Amino acid sequence: MSKKKKPNKDSKKRTKQIDLDNQILLSESKKYEKQLKKEAKAEAKALAKVKRLRKKKGYIVNEEDIVRFDVDLKFGLTDEQVAQREKEGLANKPDAQAGKSIAMIFVTNIFTFFNMLFFGIAIVLIVIEEYTNLLFLGTVLSNMIIGIIQEIRAKKQIDQLSLMFAPSAAVIRNGEQEDIPIDEVVLDDVLTFKSGKQIGCDCILKEGSLEVNESLITGESIAIHKKIGDTLYSGSYVVGGVGVAIADKVGSTSYVEKLATGAKKHKYAKSDILNSLNWILKIVSIIIIPLAVATYLNSYNNLPEINPNTGGAWEAFEKFAEAFKSTSGSVISMIPAGLFLLTTVALTVSVIRLAKKKVLVQEIYCIEMLARIDILCLDKTGTITDGTMKVVDSVQLETKGDYTIREIIGSMMNAFPESNATSNALAEHYGKNSILKADGIIPFSSQRKYSAVSFGKLGYYIIGAPEIVLNETNYAKIQRRVERFAAQGCRVIVLAHTKSPINPTSRPKSTTALAVIAIQDHIRDDAEQVIAYFKNNEVDIKVISGDNPITVAEIARRAGVSDASRYISLDGLSDEEVMAAATEYNVFGRVSPYQKKLLVQTFKMNKKTVAMTGDGVNDILALKEADCSIAMASGSDATKHVSHIVLLESNFSAMPEVVAEGRRVTNNIQRTAVLFLTKTLFSILLTVFYLAVRRAYPFSPNQLMPFEWPVIGFAATLLTLQPNTEKIKGKFISNVLRNVLPGALTVLMAHAIIYFLTKIDGFAILSTNDGYSTVTLYVTTIIMFYVLYFVSRPLNLYRFLVFIVSAAGAVLSILFLNEPLVLRYVKLDLVGYLLVLVFGFGIYLVLDFIYWILRKMKIIPKQEKAEHK
Repeated sequence: MSKKKKPNKDSKKRTKQIDLDNQILLSESKKYEKQLKKEAKAEAKALAKVKRLRKKKGYIVNEEDIVRFDVDLKFGLTDEQVAQREKEGLANKPDAQAGKSIAMIFVTNIFTFFNMLFFGIAIVLIVIEEYTNLLFLGTVLSNMIIGIIQEIRAKKQIDQLSLMFAPSAAVIRNGEQEDIPIDEVVLDDVLTFKSGKQIGCDCILKEGSLEVNESLITGESIAIHKKIGDTLYSGSYVVGGVGVAIADKVGSTSYVEKLATGAKKHKYAKSDILNSLNWILKIVSIIIIPLAVATYLNSYNNLPEINPNTGGAWEAFEKFAEAFKSTSGSVISMIPAGLFLLTTVALTVSVIRLAKKKVLVQEIYCIEMLARIDILCLDKTGTITDGTMKVVDSVQLETKGDYTIREIIGSMMNAFPESNATSNALAEHYGKNSILKADGIIPFSSQRKYSAVSFGKLGYYIIGAPEIVLNETNYAKIQRRVERFAAQGCRVIVLAHTKSPINPTSRPKSTTALAVIAIQDHIRDDAEQVIAYFKNNEVDIKVISGDNPITVAEIARRAGVSDASRYISLDGLSDEEVMAAATEYNVFGRVSPYQKKLLVQTFKMNKKTVAMTGDGVNDILALKEADCSIAMASGSDATKHVSHIVLLESNFSAMPEVVAEGRRVTNNIQRTAVLFLTKTLFSILLTVFYLAVRRAYPFSPNQLMPFEWPVIGFAATLLTLQPNTEKIKGKFISNVLRNVLPGALTVLMAHAIIYFLTKIDGFAILSTNDGYSTVTLYVTTIIMFYVLYFVSRPLNLYRFLVFIVSAAGAVLSILFLNEPLVLRYVKLDLVGYLLVLVFGFGIYLVLDFIYWILRKMKIIPKQEKAEHK
């Protein structure tokens, strides 16, 4: 009898691995099912919400209740039919308002975590009749009011500007074509589409053929061919062809609106300030509650015990009130609420300023990202040049048949139902005619870089990039001519012919060149000046174009781009080769839309902050990928839709103003944040210190006013508004915190020394709570003015005046507001004044020592103390 074979170790390992793989697959399958259920639930919830809103407004709720019109494609809807659709709620208006509503602005400014904390403290202070300690509410309420007013102002201005470039739809109504805003399209409207048009509602294609990019929905950049009967999804855009379609789903029933109402989230501009503020908010929120509870218990335990024989409810209430007052002083001083408001207001003011200069900011924090850029990617056409083209030269190579070059190109231009800058230049030079009858067209697209027309038995005539249209052998025959024109900064195209059928997704075959045509694009008058500005501000310029790299290089050279003579064609390169070329060159030609996106991704992988400008649909993928995207108002609807900033007058010279505004607001927020966060950090440190030594927190809410209003209120606001065009360096949080540490540690050290002086005879002024609070308050105020001085360096007249007025405000507050506001500052004796005087002079040495320690620990760079910018 044969022995049973024992499984070897490898077999056991394989079995274990298979079991493990099966477990992973099962786990992933369950996760996927869970995700699908979650998405289905979110969509069902969103649709239910939409139905409730529609029912409330008296609109048709269920799709089965809609009666569809039988529409004539040539005539479209009548005015009566349009009015009926609007009454039924079947217009292309989303049920949810885009952006913040006025009501939402009020809600988000009032009901914040910190405001709720402030209001809670205020209610308790009212209950315990500490009315004079409610002054902090003045700051809270004024912050709220200013924030609300500024946001509403910005919203109104942005809404007005948005109307100027709102995407439009070409509809046929009453037998005539007209352009209307996309949100005025109604169900069953007849729409016409051409290249560059955004599809604003779900449609069914009825005539023609289109190439549609659905990357805004799916993330895939491949152009999808749409034939009659296919659905055109809202949120996509046309990259080629012309067509007529019927609006099939509008408003909240369209595909993209279902996504938006359900799980899809808006992608905001990345922001270092926003991320840093959110991090600070999170940390303070975690710390504040346990510290508040501990401070209250500490203060309560430090008060005299209630006599069990004589004490009653009133004495217990008074003890609670005194402990709470001390706790509220600690909690209020820990909250940097004004910093969040000041940041929002400063950015909002920038949005309003830029709006007056015809620059529409669609995402508030993108101003900061543009100010931080290391690389600016420019599309040649429409950015460096103004997009106005003209034919300046041509070389006829040979003819096919009896027709001249003028007749062939004129017939091609007549056959194309859409136009672009190149075709307009050709039509202007060669005219349009109907000598040849077209029986098929392939529209131009940035992906294939050619267009073609079929003229029956004559075959296909093609216009496009020479190296794309011709094979290597035929291109070599005309290469010298092409490069000669390109070296003059001309766009070079070839007219070619083939008898072979053309597949729109591949290069044409068996082509013969008939003519080489040179087209010149006009460089903007201000291009050289703008590019020089960015070069002087340490921003690298990368010119990215679908054109011949020699042409692009010459245009870039004339515009002043560095190393423009070193260029590369990306045609046919692999992703790895494109990524390797990204860091080696400044000029890129024959770039596909996908390669533009890949270049931007590569720059970002190299830790660069990237801005991208563009005006055509071929720029959209790169614009979406960039940290900050800028579109020209003259560009396509889809381009403007995805961009953070729109230059409403397509004025390239506005770019330096946007960068300068971003630098001003970012540098100033960074500068003034030091004041807010020094107070927050020293308040946290003092709270912990007084808990450790078992002494009540020394300040009530009102007692902080002498430095809080003049330094953190008045001075911080004015410093935020000053001009500042310095290049932004480093991260917001590290720049701020390392400048916060010296001031906060100095306050802690001063309080520790003063506390230990209470243990020594001869300092009678420190023996009472009010005396101790007065001395520590004066010393803390002096330290905060030293911090203000450091923050204001280098001093100019504006900052000097801000400092002097702030100091005067603090002195006047101490002198004249003590009794009216019951601040409980006591008159100091000689020892007290000497103590404050010694600390006043000694603090600078202490600060300097702390800087020295922090520099030794490499927390602060050596130059940081000297600059303080």
